[in-house]
Amino acid sequence: MRRLHLLEIEDQPWCPRAIRDGGTDWLHFLANTLEGFNVIAGKLREAMRRVGNDRIVDLCSGGGGPWLTLAPLLAQSGRVTVQLTDFYPNRAAYERVSAGAAGRVTYVSEPVDAMDVPSGFDGVRTMFNAFHHFRPDDARAILADAVTKRRAIIIVEGADHRLLGVVFILAMPLMMLALTPLIRPFRWSRLALTYVLPAIPLLCLFDGIVSMMRIYNPDELREMVARIPDQQSFEWDIGTLPVQGSPIGLTYLVGVPRGRAG
Repeated sequence: MRRLHLLEIEDQPWCPRAIRDGGTDWLHFLANTLEGFNVIAGKLREAMRRVGNDRIVDLCSGGGGPWLTLAPLLAQSGRVTVQLTDFYPNRAAYERVSAGAAGRVTYVSEPVDAMDVPSGFDGVRTMFNAFHHFRPDDARAILADAVTKRRAIIIVEGADHRLLGVVFILAMPLMMLALTPLIRPFRWSRLALTYVLPAIPLLCLFDGIVSMMRIYNPDELREMVARIPDQQSFEWDIGTLPVQGSPIGLTYLVGVPRGRAG
């Protein structure tokens, strides 16, 4: 199945904020409940060690990402601080994650462009389940910005197989109907937009299928890296990782500047 860059509803400016935030809240809940992204912890800690930096700048953080479970896991092997950023910051979600992260997670209220991250954001850059939102030229610009500014970068997508990913997404509305009451903080609007007018489940179903069609596979990521000026100044690790208990794994890209071992 070849990659198709279709449109996701949550990316559109006309998508109501309550529905968009409901979708990102669900993804945040799912990431931290299933803990599937925790398998990247070893590669993330190694990148931090190699650049001698225990700070993480998380790009396109959406509803807060996997940090409620991933940050404590990283803390078992050393210090870690995470800074959440997004071009459309979800401050309420970030405050919630920050409050539950034992001081390890902070956030930026102002927009941060992943294609041109200010140089003052010094840390290992991460992006979870968001790289597929960008067209190839913009996705390459995100990697090129990290290369130009000599920042390690780790891209993680929540699927390693497009077709199996679509099959998984088809079951998501039923999961949402069963688990939405467990999402915190409790909101009546979330219940109404799930059970009365099922806008959030329909959004996640449509956007989830589109996301699987847009995910870059490892070969496409390697082709993208090959077209980045000065990419030879970085070491690249691109591949997939299995997730225990899941039929689909993760696709990842790790780029670390050469000659910056800590």
